[in-house]
Amino acid sequence: MNPQEILLKLLEVTENSKDSFQFLKLFRSLEPEKFAVIHASSETLTESAEAFLYNLKLLQKLQLFPVVVLEKDGVSYANLFYRSPSSKISLESIKDQLEEGQELPGSRNLPAKWFRNPSNALDSVNSSLKEKKIPVFVTDQGGAEIYPYLSNLCKELKTKKLILLTARSGLYSPEDKKISIIDFESKDSLQKEDEILFGECKRIFEYTNDPNLQIAITSAPGLLKELFTIKGSGTLLRKKNKIEFHHDLKKIDPKRLNELIEDSFGRGLKPGFWEKEFSGIVLESEYKGCALIQNTPWGTFLSKFAVNEIARGEGVGRDIWDEMLKKTPTLFWRARAENTISKWYAKECSGLQKEGIWIYFWIGVQDKEIPSICDFLRNLPEDLESKHQN
Repeated sequence: MNPQEILLKLLEVTENSKDSFQFLKLFRSLEPEKFAVIHASSETLTESAEAFLYNLKLLQKLQLFPVVVLEKDGVSYANLFYRSPSSKISLESIKDQLEEGQELPGSRNLPAKWFRNPSNALDSVNSSLKEKKIPVFVTDQGGAEIYPYLSNLCKELKTKKLILLTARSGLYSPEDKKISIIDFESKDSLQKEDEILFGECKRIFEYTNDPNLQIAITSAPGLLKELFTIKGSGTLLRKKNKIEFHHDLKKIDPKRLNELIEDSFGRGLKPGFWEKEFSGIVLESEYKGCALIQNTPWGTFLSKFAVNEIARGEGVGRDIWDEMLKKTPTLFWRARAENTISKWYAKECSGLQKEGIWIYFWIGVQDKEIPSICDFLRNLPEDLESKHQN
């Protein structure tokens, strides 16, 4: 496939062009050995080996090379990875060549380099990357023993994302509802089987001592959606976002804050915006998202709510929103009807009014204040430059 066909295949699977290109750009900006470690359980291979292979092939063609970890009985799937009508590989020959880190014979369905219990994971990965092949590690560990192995591997490679492919494709609440995002610090109840897995993931996170490590639990068919879309396909485990509240701009980096807002809206701020008086700035500590609020006679006006595009899949927006509501039980704001976040706002607000290109939203305001609030929002000048400016 040529590069255009590869991208079309990616978009066909993820069903989202904007997200996919953003994530692809992010992944390619990382040091390749840090991209991801993917562990496919034996149950996953039994049920979804073909889907797993297809997704790995697409990642390789996108010049992304995750470290794949298989348990020892996963070696038997080498025939699937490398089969051709005229060749079949014996299990013994596979085991012999795994000791040497060689590419297995047969057709090149998936350019990969196989290793059995490599003594130096980073060297093994680098040797695969030089040959543009996916490193596949086969370990003798299985069952619960796989988690300490993954801990050591992620720490050595400084992995940014560990993906666990399971038949259940995520963590579930006692009410059998799949959980989209959960903090490692969470005390929320899970189904018994998932509590065990959550505990293992938490230990991996603590052992690596990397606050930026994320662990995703999904299915083999959902792998690309998990990687390339904001919504994901399974459950994302991450360190709780650190949300700060500032009464003014004195301790904030103005350049980073300005870039966050402009990048989020895809438009520049008009001159004079920062001359306004804000009563509070709710800010994620790494400048992944923010909310700017102002006092008015009718309550608190939400001037700007901005979240970095990639961070939207990490629950940053939700954390900022919840922290803001703790400070401002009475709140109102507006958004363009065409803005995709307006649907989310409609679920969060206690009332709204549509008027032309705008929708006015509010939470906790008295009915008698609504006409004044709408009048205020109606006459509010735009803060952002036109999309059609040269």
